[in-house]
Amino acid sequence: MQFSTIFLVAAAAAASVFSAPLQARGVDPGLVPDFGVQQGAGPDGFGNCLGLNNVKIPCSCPPNRQDFINSLNANVAAGHAINNPGVAVSFPTGGSKGEQQARIAALLVTLQNLHGPGVGCPAVSTVYGRLQQQINALP
Repeated sequence: MQFSTIFLVAAAAAASVFSAPLQARGVDPGLVPDFGVQQGAGPDGFGNCLGLNNVKIPCSCPPNRQDFINSLNANVAAGHAINNPGVAVSFPTGGSKGEQQARIAALLVTLQNLHGPGVGCPAVSTVYGRLQQQINALP
């Protein structure tokens, strides 16, 4: 009786471990900086709005933050930009210069390829280009 009880408990534990689907972890949203630009700011009536330094950008830029994070997650999970498969994407979580450079590159690739190869939002629709320059200037 004791053997069968132990066996049943072990079998139930194994079944519960192996039946649970594995889910890929998404990108930590805390590692995704705010865009720093408001969508639809300063419209000119011709579909242009203002990005950084008053540069004209599409009024649809930057995208909704959650939609952007969803696209970023898809790109990272695939290892490349879904809408531009020739461009590799990684999103390391460490703090080294190289890891920060990889993260900002993933953000920019995702931003600029949201709807197809090269069809997305320009870097000036966020502060990501500025952040990339700051990271590149680190020792």
